[in-house]
Amino acid sequence: MKEGVSRERIDHYLKFIEFTGRHPALSRAVLWLAYRIPPLKRALPVSMRIYMGGRILESYRVDKQKGEISFGGVDRQIVGAEFPEVVFRNLAQLAGKEEAQRIMYDMHFRIMEEQLQKLDLEEIFPRFLAPLFRQPADAKRLESDPTLARLYGEMERMLLRLLFSESGWGRPEFDSTPLPSKVTVHKSVESVWMRPSAEPVCYAMAGSLAAFVSHIAGKRYAARETSCAATGAPRCEFTLESVE
Repeated sequence: MKEGVSRERIDHYLKFIEFTGRHPALSRAVLWLAYRIPPLKRALPVSMRIYMGGRILESYRVDKQKGEISFGGVDRQIVGAEFPEVVFRNLAQLAGKEEAQRIMYDMHFRIMEEQLQKLDLEEIFPRFLAPLFRQPADAKRLESDPTLARLYGEMERMLLRLLFSESGWGRPEFDSTPLPSKVTVHKSVESVWMRPSAEPVCYAMAGSLAAFVSHIAGKRYAARETSCAATGAPRCEFTLESVE
């Protein structure tokens, strides 16, 4: 087990997650009542609030005087869902379609990369779990420790939910954790706004996924969209490959 991560506390945490999964109706009712207690709500990390029925927007910190919002220590802005399409269309007019595709990919790779570097993990996860994501995933250790692997998978899915699904970009699903070779994305925002298309259009999503996996792996990964809902496919699919 990684230094600073208690096996006993991990077991308790996993039992909680598994119980809520087996008894969703009961869990939603009980946890929602507990979530309505303000002191408890404020003391909980974001991931626990989500399990208790909360939403990421409720965890944003808003400074009305400065006009600033932040989440997990990272400053954020709320823009319309059409933003990727507008940016891509204008880039294509200025620099051509292929260059616009490259820029969208690279720009969102860097945005996701910087977000992950700045995230306050102790605000998102219980404090005793934060050390797991401060360093790249130890794939060999996870293969030899099923409990740790399950825990890491749960944390990875929560980060995907917070950074993608509940931020309006679409719902990614990894074919394996910690490092996927294939990612399926439901309702990718680019595929919604750029359809119909004769070719895949989710370059921002590809760049974001590549940065996320690169952060987990501790080395550079590239993502390529192989199937896109904008072309009529049921969902968007991406392949991930190491480039180092």
